[in-house]
Amino acid sequence: MASQCTDLELAINTLVTQFHAASPTVGPTLTVEEFQSMVTKELPTMVKTAGEQEGLNELLKEMGVEEGQGVTFENFWVLVNSLASTQFGLLQKDKSVKCNCLLL
Repeated sequence: MASQCTDLELAINTLVTQFHAASPTVGPTLTVEEFQSMVTKELPTMVKTAGEQEGLNELLKEMGVEEGQGVTFENFWVLVNSLASTQFGLLQKDKSVKCNCLLL
C-alpha cells in the first residue's frame, strides 16, 4: 500500500518539478531568461527584483551564478535557502531572528 506524501515531501517535489519544467528541454540548467521567467511566475511576491535587469543580476550573483553560465538546481537551492531563512525571520516575533540552518 503506497503511503501519502507529507506536505514537506510535496513541497520538495514541487521545487524540483518547477525548476526542471522551466526549461523546454528539461535540462539540468536553466538559461538566465528561463530562470527569470520561472521566478517571475512562481515566486512573484518573494523575489520582486528579478523582473528588473539590475535586480536579476544581483540575485544571480548572490546565488553564485557566473556571468554567461546557466542556473543549476544547486544555484536555485541557494535562493530557496535564502527565502526560507527570511520567511523564518518573518514568522518570529523578533524580526532580528535568523535561521542558522546550514546546507551540506
